[in-house]
Amino acid sequence: MPSDSFYFSIARDPATAAESAFSYYRSSAPAFRLSPSLSAFLLSPTLYYRPELRGNHYARNLMWFDFGLPDLPPDDPSAVRSALLRLESVFGLVLLAEHFDQSLVLLRSALCWPLDAVVVFPHNGRAPVAVRPLSAADKQRLRQWNALDWALYVHFNRSFWEKVAEFGARRMEEEVGRLRERREAMARRCLRGGGPVPGASVADGKLRPFQPGRGAAAVVGYALRDGLGPEDRERCEGMATPELQYKDRLERRQFGAARG
Repeated sequence: MPSDSFYFSIARDPATAAESAFSYYRSSAPAFRLSPSLSAFLLSPTLYYRPELRGNHYARNLMWFDFGLPDLPPDDPSAVRSALLRLESVFGLVLLAEHFDQSLVLLRSALCWPLDAVVVFPHNGRAPVAVRPLSAADKQRLRQWNALDWALYVHFNRSFWEKVAEFGARRMEEEVGRLRERREAMARRCLRGGGPVPGASVADGKLRPFQPGRGAAAVVGYALRDGLGPEDRERCEGMATPELQYKDRLERRQFGAARG
């Protein structure tokens, strides 16, 4: 990449991230697959977790793994802080999943993008009624089990709100309002029913989201309204396309049809 490339990523509270991973990666991670439930896993994670088994990187400190950081003992704060400072020197912005709209506003500002560049539909989520509510004790256990992820999240949560303060609280509120109004308008314009639908009910394979299976909560998706004109359909389809199909589209553009 060019030396002046701008790198950004995203972090999420490891408590809710781990609950989501247990549902989404149940069939991929032996630690999750062997556990009868998330509650059972939380009571004694070491009973099911073996770090050497393929797929178990999903079961502990997944964000730390995804960022390519070295496996460190979480009780070595100096080493953990040093790793996070190196990471911060690479990434110009780390978004927060819990404050996604504010994150998009900061991203748009950093890259001088127009508003429509960050008007997006949320993807890869479950219906709210399907998400397991976590007690305070569960959240604490998950953060302790994913201690490196928690250190990462706390670090970038702090820097995120410093950036929000620099941006300006009132300005942020106004920009978030504009973003949400535009997203709602695009949802009414693009989507059948104006919002997400069960993924399995999306007839168009290009828009049907991957379903993790094995009893996991179904991932919702989007079905486009009938009668969209060519220009609207192209824009709406781009916003409604799940990440796996979007990745395939980008690979075809970059490498040619032979890659998929």
